[in-house]
Amino acid sequence: AHCTFEQIYFADPASDVYTLTFRTNQQNITGIRLDALPNPENGNLSRGNGNFVLTGFEVQAECGETCAPVPIARAIADFEQEKYPVSAAIDDDSKSGWAVLGHEKKGERRQAVFTFAEPIAGGPGTMLTVRMKHESPHANHNIARFQIALTTVPEPALTTSSAIAPEILAAVLADETARTDEHKELLAKHYRGIAPALEGARTELTAKQDRLAKLIEEIPTTLVTHAVEPRTIRVLPRGNFLDESGEIVEPGTPASLPPLGVEGRRATRLDLAKWLVSPENPLTARVTVNRLWEQFFGTGISKVLDDVGSRGEWPTHPDLLDWMASEFMNSGWDVKHIVRLMVTSSAYKQSSKGSPELREKDPFNRLLTRQSQVRLKAELVRDNALAISGLLSEDIGGRSVYPYQPDGYYDNCNTFRGPLIYTADQGENQYRRGLYTYWKRSFLHPSLLAFDAPTREECTAERTVSNTPMQALVLLNDPTYVEAARVFAAQMLKEGGDTPEARIDYAFQRALCRKPTDAERAVLMNLCGEHMKQFADNPESAKQLVSTGFSPQPEDIDCAELAAWTSVARTILNLHETITRS
Repeated sequence: AHCTFEQIYFADPASDVYTLTFRTNQQNITGIRLDALPNPENGNLSRGNGNFVLTGFEVQAECGETCAPVPIARAIADFEQEKYPVSAAIDDDSKSGWAVLGHEKKGERRQAVFTFAEPIAGGPGTMLTVRMKHESPHANHNIARFQIALTTVPEPALTTSSAIAPEILAAVLADETARTDEHKELLAKHYRGIAPALEGARTELTAKQDRLAKLIEEIPTTLVTHAVEPRTIRVLPRGNFLDESGEIVEPGTPASLPPLGVEGRRATRLDLAKWLVSPENPLTARVTVNRLWEQFFGTGISKVLDDVGSRGEWPTHPDLLDWMASEFMNSGWDVKHIVRLMVTSSAYKQSSKGSPELREKDPFNRLLTRQSQVRLKAELVRDNALAISGLLSEDIGGRSVYPYQPDGYYDNCNTFRGPLIYTADQGENQYRRGLYTYWKRSFLHPSLLAFDAPTREECTAERTVSNTPMQALVLLNDPTYVEAARVFAAQMLKEGGDTPEARIDYAFQRALCRKPTDAERAVLMNLCGEHMKQFADNPESAKQLVSTGFSPQPEDIDCAELAAWTSVARTILNLHETITRS
């Protein structure tokens, strides 16, 4: 039941008491709601300065011959001015009351709900009297426009909207037989928004909508090109883009290549994409297969990866290249299928040793008389050292990570927010694969740069492969490799056996998949003995070496002994054979 009242007086008294008497047929009435409505002309909630102070709110019920005050057990409001809570409207103190900063927050409606100590039985003919007292010491603080409503829910609560929209009221007042589907949908939607029984569902829905909005905001976006109308393209006389006298041309392919196959219309990017992978254009498949071959054999069937045309190198095995390109297309462009063919072939399974006669006839192994020896890519050099030591994390995916890097390396590197702060990761992120290393053009990670990783400032079809002293220094001194050597040394001491010979054999088998020669074993044993004496004489130096890195140090191994075997492990990790796939 709703009743709306609007007080219009020529004079605004210092204080006032409103007495409202109305009839209701409601039964089991549990509470009453008061909505203070702003004046549509000035936004005021009171007849005076805009604010009101409700010092008393009393209810009296007349049911049949019984007429008695209705005790109010609880009062709640959607907003309370400091020191003027809504509970002050039911405390029998005429100097205290409920206020809402109406003089500051103009145009905002306010709501209070008063819950009865015991429900009113009600029924047909029930008369209710409501008294609203405005007896504050502050003069002219009387509510102007307001609305009251009765409720029968067990626990009355605030509603999300304190006024009924005209279209909702029209649907309520419409005859039941005359209500349209639109009326019913409006009423159902309104009920879902105010029903106390659905408060939990509304709260859950709001939380999920907020979470969805936050997720949408976090989705990375990028700029895309959207061409509404293609530009007119002309042949430029002598390359002069200001001269518009040239012939108008449309998208097409060079005459030496198959046509796009577009008849009677302008070609689009989709046409170009389909042309690139059409059976009549085997060039895409040939280039892809040639690049895959280079990754597994060290050199492509055509050595020039970025030009497999007439200006590149003629393939050493043209029939093989053509067959693999056809197989690639016929398999549905299945990269795994082609890779499987390559790595299970007899050519790939060959040993890289080869006979002296074949090496003399085929010094660069272009005829595939043996397997090629290829220096590992920059990222894999680090991965290999971590894998040998057992530190490598095999987790897939995730954010970029920050391995060890020299302090101050980014001091002169400014971004849009100022100098870049690089903090090395701890825990498992420190040992992620090199694929996930943070990459910044022109300030590439020093270890990757030393092993010929491109800076990505320009497109690189094939990486250079160099052999420099800097690479040896990186393998010896970079914290990543020193830490890997220290952890590897601890494994040699714990799992390699009780003798130096057995430990060196264990290390070679783990790192190089072979046993050491007698000469290699002797050199490493001599190195271990010399460093054992040096570190025993200088414990601080040994402690400094084995403390490199974040991984925990074993407490059951002598520091000097661990440092000496770390030197042996550093030497093994620095071998050319360790960073070469053979």
